[in-house]
Amino acid sequence: MADDLVLPFEVKPLGVRGRIVRLGPVVSDILHRHAYPAPVSRLLGEAVALTAMLGTAMKFDGKFILQTKTDGPVDMIVADFLSPHGIRGYARFDAGKVAALATPTPAALLGKGHLAMTVDQGPDMDRYQGIVALDGNDLTAAAHSYFAQSEQIPTRVRLAAAPLLERGVSGESWRAAAIMVQH
Repeated sequence: MADDLVLPFEVKPLGVRGRIVRLGPVVSDILHRHAYPAPVSRLLGEAVALTAMLGTAMKFDGKFILQTKTDGPVDMIVADFLSPHGIRGYARFDAGKVAALATPTPAALLGKGHLAMTVDQGPDMDRYQGIVALDGNDLTAAAHSYFAQSEQIPTRVRLAAAPLLERGVSGESWRAAAIMVQH
């Protein structure tokens, strides 16, 4: 089974289209470059999967940038996709505040703030930016808000990231996934 893939799909009789993203080595490499605690890795993995899903949907060469700025323990996340297939991600966090959380959910890690998604089509074109509130919500809820206000197309998104534990393999590798369905 291949890792690091994006699969667009369409079911014409139902009027449904979407994308599935599965990231293996690429997200694991991003997360291992820094000493992120597991909850922060999970959150950044979800952000990278969302960025890959939306960035690969661009029909031109350019850059898609996802960025959060919040008052939570993870006060900034940046993930960018450079077409056709470059992706990066980084999270800034307060280790003490992350450790103090009884339940480090994505919403608790983010706190309140905003999520900005920027499409940069290059020097000859205007940038497009959409901004939505992160008011105690996770990235999935923020993505739903973004699609509701910008595309007016019924859209559902699901994000996941977790370590993959393999028998006989020392250390952990991470996997992240995203699915988007539009009607």
